[in-house]
Amino acid sequence: MNHVEKKQFSLDSYTLECGKAIPVTLGYETYGELNKDKSNVVVVAHYFSASSHAAGKYSPEDETSGYWDSLIGPGKAVDTNKFFVISTDNLANVQAYHPKVITTGPRTINPETGQIWGMDFPPFTFRDMAGIQHDFITKQLGIKKLHAVMGASAGGFISLNWAVHYPDMVERIIGVITNPQNPVITSFNVLQHAMRAIELDSNWNNGNYVDDQGPEEGLHLAIQMMNAGAFTPELYEDTYQRNSDEQAPYEYLHMRTGYEQQLYDAVKAGMPVMDASHWYYTCRATMMHDIAHGIGSLEEALDRIQANVLMISCTRDLLQPTIYNRRMVDTLLKLGKEAELVEIESLKGHMAGVLDGHLFSDDIRKMLQK
Repeated sequence: MNHVEKKQFSLDSYTLECGKAIPVTLGYETYGELNKDKSNVVVVAHYFSASSHAAGKYSPEDETSGYWDSLIGPGKAVDTNKFFVISTDNLANVQAYHPKVITTGPRTINPETGQIWGMDFPPFTFRDMAGIQHDFITKQLGIKKLHAVMGASAGGFISLNWAVHYPDMVERIIGVITNPQNPVITSFNVLQHAMRAIELDSNWNNGNYVDDQGPEEGLHLAIQMMNAGAFTPELYEDTYQRNSDEQAPYEYLHMRTGYEQQLYDAVKAGMPVMDASHWYYTCRATMMHDIAHGIGSLEEALDRIQANVLMISCTRDLLQPTIYNRRMVDTLLKLGKEAELVEIESLKGHMAGVLDGHLFSDDIRKMLQK
């Protein structure tokens, strides 16, 4: 786990839900060993701003580990002594400039033109991501059954699409801080506003910008919107504390308060690897998440699921509220399915599903042992 290797796979053509066929190249990582009958596979799908780096380190000198390192590894909830874990990058990964991210998206080359895709890149959905993973895993790795598919937030969107569209292949689904349909309020509060902030930046130019000359302020605001929704009010009060002795912001209209500057700098620090058009496309994919699309009702979509389902929700989550988890699990139970909801409490809110793995690691371990 201290020498994780980044690999890549390609599909010559994949037809997206919008009807457009594109070639796809994405990065992926694996942890653990595939057993002889290929029955120990756990697919981990990543959240909005993450990548396939779910656990471990690329080298012992790395300062940080993968985002779910507390859950994935030898002896952990997703025990890599038992399971073979596969994690892929997403289309239009927002960390487009990260040297360890391999993605196909608006800032990559369209092979038909030899130019950057830009806004000619077709819209994708998280159902498409499940389909791309399915083609890679079945056709290139020869795996026909999955012990489990799991993911947090947008990764949970992908996991639920696996359960609905490939029900015979998936035995267990674990959805963390996620829902079967992206809440409309989240689209309005975070995603739609973020897209408009990017569009309104004078450097946007309808996505036709040169690297290092993109809509940085629009992207900065988009990231801040996501950040602001991801935690609780109390955490923000504690982390970005006001200074009641400040005078300059009261005297000068454009002088930032101390807490404004603190968050501005925190967001700025993570921006060098981010891309605005990839953020834009991922916002749109998040808005469009609906496992009932093309099926009919949500109940009809849930009725397709054959896997055992574990949903884990933080009761302080502003982006993926627990109420929709409860409704989903209630519906699954009424349909005679195996489903359970675990509710956790954390001031980290939505991000508790990434940062507070200790609160639900035992539940994941039990699910994987069923």
